[in-house]
Amino acid sequence: MQNFIAELYASRPEQPRQDERRAVCGEAQCRRGGNREKVELRDLSPGGARVMALSPLREGYSVWIKLPGLEAVEARIVWTRGFESGCEFVRPLHPAVFDTLSR
Repeated sequence: MQNFIAELYASRPEQPRQDERRAVCGEAQCRRGGNREKVELRDLSPGGARVMALSPLREGYSVWIKLPGLEAVEARIVWTRGFESGCEFVRPLHPAVFDTLSR
């Protein structure tokens, strides 16, 4: 299992999901303010990801996600259902980067 490190910061707006996603299994660390928590990466697309957190993430907030071998990518929380959230990347992942991460 790959480890994913996610650094999440608060801010705002939202966008609907547009890409087909691939199921992935990975752990991430979420940092909001001074608190860190583990999150689980559930699926990934060039345009975003679905994560499961220990506490709900707020819809509309901006976040930064650190994926292996990449700089942190900016994303927005576009939906939240309980502890599961969908994130849309501000700049989609390059197709080759997406293929490598989703294997």
